[in-house]
Amino acid sequence: MGSFLVEIFAFPRLLIELAVAAMGFSGAAFAHVAQSGEAQTAALMIAFLAGVSEMLGQSVILVVNRVALYRFIASLLFTGLTYVMTALIWGLSALAVAPLTRVGVLTLADFAGVMGVLALAFAPRLLGIFSIAPYFGAALGNLLEAWAMALAIFGLHAALNLPLGAAAFCGVAGWAMSYALRSFFGRLLAKPLGRLRLIVSGSPLERSPQQIIDDLVEALRRELGR
Repeated sequence: MGSFLVEIFAFPRLLIELAVAAMGFSGAAFAHVAQSGEAQTAALMIAFLAGVSEMLGQSVILVVNRVALYRFIASLLFTGLTYVMTALIWGLSALAVAPLTRVGVLTLADFAGVMGVLALAFAPRLLGIFSIAPYFGAALGNLLEAWAMALAIFGLHAALNLPLGAAAFCGVAGWAMSYALRSFFGRLLAKPLGRLRLIVSGSPLERSPQQIIDDLVEALRRELGR
C-alpha cells in the first residue's frame, strides 16, 4: 500500500520539484528535463498548468459573463492545451533557427530535449493566476514573460551545452518565429478560432479583467454622481 501511494504522488512531486527548481535557475532541473522522458512529460504538464493558471487569472471575465461551470472548465483546458502547443511550436522553431548560429549542436534528435527545456521555462507562468489583480496585473504578466524567456535561454545553455549567445539566439529567434507562425495562422483562422472560443467558453471574452474593473468603477461613479 505504501509503495502504491508513493507511485501515485511521485509525478505530482516531480512537477513541483521541477517547477520550483526551474524558477530558481537550476541547471540540474533543465538537464534532467533534457534527458528524461518522464521529466519532459512533467514539463509539458507544467506548461499546461501555466495556461490553466493564466485562465484562472482571467476568470473574472468568465464570471461576469455568467459562463456555465462546464464551459469554465473547458476554457481552462483549452487555454492549457494552447500553452502546450506553444511549447511544441517554440521547440520546432528553435531547432529551425539553430543552424544559423553555426554551432551545429541541435538536431532533430534533440527535439524532445529542446521542447522539454522550453516547456519547463513556462514555470513562472504558474503564477499567472495573480494577473487578475487590478492595475499591476498587466505588469506582472510582462514580468512573468521576461522571466520565462530568461529561463528558456538559461535552460538551452545549461542543459544542451549551447554557448550563451547561441542559446539566446535560439530562444529569442525561436520564440519570434513561433509567434509569427501563430500570428499568421491566427489571422488565417481567425473566424473558425473565434467560433471555437465562443463554443468553448460561451462568450467572446473580448474584455480584460482591468477593462471590466474600469467599467465597474465608471458605472459606480455615475451612480454616485446622480
